[in-house]
Amino acid sequence: MAKTLAMIHTVAGIVPSFAALAGELLPHISVFHLVDEGLLSRIIAEGRVTSTMCLRVVELAANAQADGANAILLTCSAMSPAVDLAAPLLDIPMLKVDEPMVDRALQVGSRIGVFATVAATLQSVGDLVRQRAQALGRPVTVVASLQADAMAAAREGRQDEHDRAVRAAVARLAAQSDVIVMAQASAAQALLAEDLRALPVPVLTSPRLALSRVRELLTGEPGEPD
Repeated sequence: MAKTLAMIHTVAGIVPSFAALAGELLPHISVFHLVDEGLLSRIIAEGRVTSTMCLRVVELAANAQADGANAILLTCSAMSPAVDLAAPLLDIPMLKVDEPMVDRALQVGSRIGVFATVAATLQSVGDLVRQRAQALGRPVTVVASLQADAMAAAREGRQDEHDRAVRAAVARLAAQSDVIVMAQASAAQALLAEDLRALPVPVLTSPRLALSRVRELLTGEPGEPD
């Protein structure tokens, strides 16, 4: 019987890119999407992840399991702490989108640059870097970069301004880091191929690495590098 993956999102706009990537990496896996954009609005408004927000993710995960999912991927990095609450209550695995990216970064260097445009996301991913480093026994220094004005520009429809702010901030972060992890896929899209070639350190993003890990989990087949 074909396996099924559920993806939980807080931004509807990233569904097509994740769906396309799943079609590439998981051609024999059925996929369905659950979207709760209200969560992101509350995260930005409150500047942190609350227990009430986590309970909403737990409920979404329970619904995904009831609807036949064999695994769940939470694509919102800010809400990653909710996976720690939901996973023990489920009979199927639930994954954090950014964990494979963080693990890859820890293989590259010890000064991990974490870039985000939402404070709660920066906190969640920074904490995950420290947790995974401790679990893997690796020394780590987190170099955090928050560009909240870029998120404000994007939400007001000024995408070009968002992209310029992201590119400038990532260039500054590269000078202080061994590797950069982009805590939000939306911010990573601002980086052009020529930007990446010009940077002195690698820049990692989460979607491909996360779906590669899902592929290994559901099919036993090796994933693909980012």
